[in-house]
Amino acid sequence: MITIGIPTYNEEKVIEKTIYSVLTQISSDDEVIVVASGCTDNTVPSVQNIAKKDKRVRLIREDERKGKASALNLIIQNARSDIIVQTDGDVILEQNAVSQLVKHFEDPKIGGVSGRPIAVIPKDNLFYDWTIMSYRKIGEVRQAATKQGKFWHLSGYLLAFRKKALPSVPFAKGAVDAWMGRIIQQNGYIMVYEPNAKVLVKAPLTIKDFVAQKARVRAGYYLLPKGPRTVKGEVLWLPKELLKIPLWSWHRFMASGTVYLYSWLKGWYLAKTNKSLKEIWKVPESTKK
Repeated sequence: MITIGIPTYNEEKVIEKTIYSVLTQISSDDEVIVVASGCTDNTVPSVQNIAKKDKRVRLIREDERKGKASALNLIIQNARSDIIVQTDGDVILEQNAVSQLVKHFEDPKIGGVSGRPIAVIPKDNLFYDWTIMSYRKIGEVRQAATKQGKFWHLSGYLLAFRKKALPSVPFAKGAVDAWMGRIIQQNGYIMVYEPNAKVLVKAPLTIKDFVAQKARVRAGYYLLPKGPRTVKGEVLWLPKELLKIPLWSWHRFMASGTVYLYSWLKGWYLAKTNKSLKEIWKVPESTKK
């Protein structure tokens, strides 16, 4: 048996597609738990309609939006399976993504598995080259870390874990997936990256949304003990990545990099001033269409 957990907030435009992309991949014995946190749109009715038709789907409502960690803890507490696959309410799982993740748990030493996000973004968008590069680069980093036996930074878009390895998730204002990986590692389990477990993720299309998404993640990293990512670390490989970009796209790539740097600075400010979850966790609206 497998439990699929989907924490969600105001995803009325996409939640049905997400759930159906999951249901086609699981058996009649599996379950899907959707936690709707403080939703003010039609997310709840949309999930309820699916649950009426398919008994594998369960809805848990949080009246107040308390953050992703709170939703994940509700999923862990209510899951009937020891193996939990977690994904977001605004993504689409590609075929066989679930099976590619859970096959690794045949090894009792494996505590967590990360899927592979695939960016969905128009080629003419300002952030196209930067987004494609960053998703490819992080995949390469995860692949290398897995081979070295050092991988621990899961992707929040699609991951799987043992409930024994992660009995609860601490409150975090961002980078919840990084916290999860830390805990699983500290509990003595191994984690791996599975590039064949693919999930389609809509990338932000506007400068405002790009900054909102990146800044909240950076704030989460800054709030982590010994956060895993630094500006210096990413700047070191930037020149090599620039050479892989067509010359006519350099201006767009460098403009994206400038906005990205600003998002780092904003993330640092949000963390340094200890802003509230509501102030840090801004929703990039262009990813919800």
